[in-house]
Amino acid sequence: MTIRLKLILVLILVNLAIVLAGLVMVPTLDVGRDIEAHLLGRSNRVSMAVLVQRALLSLHQEANSLQESVQAQEDPTPHLERLRAAKTVVVSQFAFMPVHDDEPVSELRRFVAERSAQLDPLLSPPIDEARARQIGVLADALFQRTFRDLAALQEQDVAMNMVSVSNGLAQMRRGLMLSLTAVFGCLLLVAATSLLAWRRLIAPLGVMSANLNAVLLGREPELPMRETADEFGDIVRAMRRIQSQADQIRRIAYLDPGTHLPNRNSLEAELREVRRLRPIDGSHGLIVICLNLYGTIRSGFGLRLAETMMRNAGERLRNLDPLPTQVFRMDSDILAVLVDRGSAEAVTRADLKRVAAEAIKRLSQPLEVDEQRFLVEPSAGAANYPDDARDPEEYINVCLEALRLARGDGSGHLRFGERGHTHRLRRHLALAEQIRSGLREGQFVPYFQPIVDVARRKVIGVETLVRWRQPDGRVILPAEFIPIAENSDLIEEMTRSVLGRACRSARVWREQGLEITLGFNLSARMLRINVIDTIRRVLQETQLPAELLAAEITETALMGNVEDVGAVVSGMHGMGLRIVLDDFGTGYSSLAHLNRFAVDGLKIDHGLMRDATRERRSQEIIRSMVDLASRLELSLVVEGVESEDDLRLMQKLGCRRMQGFFFTRALPEEQIIDWLRGYEAGILAA
Repeated sequence: MTIRLKLILVLILVNLAIVLAGLVMVPTLDVGRDIEAHLLGRSNRVSMAVLVQRALLSLHQEANSLQESVQAQEDPTPHLERLRAAKTVVVSQFAFMPVHDDEPVSELRRFVAERSAQLDPLLSPPIDEARARQIGVLADALFQRTFRDLAALQEQDVAMNMVSVSNGLAQMRRGLMLSLTAVFGCLLLVAATSLLAWRRLIAPLGVMSANLNAVLLGREPELPMRETADEFGDIVRAMRRIQSQADQIRRIAYLDPGTHLPNRNSLEAELREVRRLRPIDGSHGLIVICLNLYGTIRSGFGLRLAETMMRNAGERLRNLDPLPTQVFRMDSDILAVLVDRGSAEAVTRADLKRVAAEAIKRLSQPLEVDEQRFLVEPSAGAANYPDDARDPEEYINVCLEALRLARGDGSGHLRFGERGHTHRLRRHLALAEQIRSGLREGQFVPYFQPIVDVARRKVIGVETLVRWRQPDGRVILPAEFIPIAENSDLIEEMTRSVLGRACRSARVWREQGLEITLGFNLSARMLRINVIDTIRRVLQETQLPAELLAAEITETALMGNVEDVGAVVSGMHGMGLRIVLDDFGTGYSSLAHLNRFAVDGLKIDHGLMRDATRERRSQEIIRSMVDLASRLELSLVVEGVESEDDLRLMQKLGCRRMQGFFFTRALPEEQIIDWLRGYEAGILAA
């Protein structure tokens, strides 16, 4: 029986006196239909938004797969077709998505149209790595903003639906209550009618109102609802559709689709909840674990297998310890384990060390996927709250910085984070930006330390050293900025800038009759094929002969990819550069380097020279190096000569060419010429 028939029955029972009550009730009869139409409209938009999100996720994944395919020199056509299909779904869904006078939807539709127009010309063969990266950047931008804005739009639609339904039901309830009041005032029969109305109308309405409030607060409805054949049944069905869509949105926001583990959003929410419930005794521990070979496995075997492997890794981390633990997936290759005793007792570093050791032990065993076994080489970082962090964001950042340090230590290592880790990282980032600004403003300048032939009292070369000259005149030594530059792309720009300036100075010296060799250091990061082009361009710009340039390479730098390093060394040697093996005698394979690479000279490490002042064995080693260099027709320079005793000892051991503070510190370009002339003229003592 519908609500309409129930109300007609009430009108008959209360005779003509109920006509007024009936007239009051009639306008409320169509509220359910209006609510249903409104709910269906917004529900359709939520459904279309879900379809768009799926297409965006597919677009994002296919863009990444396209880059991997291009890098692997595979046919990118299947990925292009799926990219076009996903883009078409996104554009078509946005074209028909109801606007409801929402400016964000219109703006998002324009944004999608603009990004789609930018993508269209890029999705045509041929596809190279640059175009694949550009497609990836556009797809990522489209995915990030549209996915985020759609999620916000869905939450808004759900909230508006809840509010609309609640308001409509409240309106219906007010109308019904007014009608029932009129009936009570007319006849005693209203008592019986009211009982009937309560059981069939008011009670279900109260249930739906309570359940609507529960859904609005993100809880499960507590009171049972029956799907009747009337308008209340329509509302119940609409509510369940909305609840299902809200649950789906929560799953997308808080659950990782690849492993079905809680994601980073879920971890942050959990940390905030613990902090809210236990602001004083909320001690707990967090361990983040990186599967270092995840990227390699994904590139070699595909995303599906890599995600299955991550799911298996998450399963292995269950029940790690008698302490309560919860596993999350924070990033593509990072899992997190939250260790929480509750309010009973604090989680100590010893607890975290035990749990992390068990996690590393489990993940160090091969993971089996599709009858294949994979080693993932885990590393871990850990921290305690509140000892190591003040809020969830800092807590996670401290753990990630500890993980970065652990990865530098190698597979299977654990590092504990501290608040100072994030402060140091921020300082490094700030200093890196200052270095970048200094390079733009030409603040990095060459200083030159002479290399002298003491037997002839002649300067035969200089080593180029970089200094950071601040606008206030203060000079910063390399130890403060070179490590940061070497860990980024800044070292390449710094080398180009300083080497170019040094070569221009050497050309001026040559024009003044001083033809001396200009040595410069090459870090391991610079030993790439493109460094040859950089040096060639500098020589062309400065018109300096290549034979006046000496590349000083440490043994550690030569320990990289032998084929690539060998190609770079051979290329520089072929251009006419001299190749000098720096810090000779400190590596594990010094003699092997002499045989493998085209080397023109050696520089004895200052540490070995210092040992020679105390140990006869070190003296014999240097004497042997002098003899070896002579037999191989290599130049030999001793670094670190700081006193006259050092000078006499090195002369006694057969060394003629020396460098060190005994002669002079590194000098700027405006002072080096005067020193060179003064030394060779005998004005300066040495």
